[in-house]
Amino acid sequence: MIHMKRLLLLFGLVLYGVSASSQDLDTSMLQGKWKLKSYDAIENIRLSEAYRTASPQAREGMDRKIDRFIANTFYHFTSTDSVNYTDLSDGSVVQRKATYRVKEGKLLVIHSEGKKEDKKATMLELTPDHLVLSPIGKAGENKGKMVLKRIE
Repeated sequence: MIHMKRLLLLFGLVLYGVSASSQDLDTSMLQGKWKLKSYDAIENIRLSEAYRTASPQAREGMDRKIDRFIANTFYHFTSTDSVNYTDLSDGSVVQRKATYRVKEGKLLVIHSEGKKEDKKATMLELTPDHLVLSPIGKAGENKGKMVLKRIE
């Protein structure tokens, strides 16, 4: 009997955990200005064989591009469907205006005029202070975790 109670308690806790993790995020907290703090895909680049075996000058060039990317990645969600963000295009930082929507409670889709493909990311976490995104590649694969911090 004691084993049955423990089993039922364990089953209830597992069900609670599954339902809590599958709940939609409060996307009203998305509005505001966000700055990139870290992106684990960048760390994977720095751990790669190509990076580690590159000449000091090549690594320095890669580091400058990485630092520029981190320092200049901002998202400003201005309303329920409008976003301004920075992007790198041919090594230059450019400002983009776009619309966005949240599908299925966690899928962020950003549509920029003139772009063939929408940017997509799974919102893993959204609090008043930080946003964790997992960008989705063209083939549907997750491309790491981006951690953004609210700046306004």
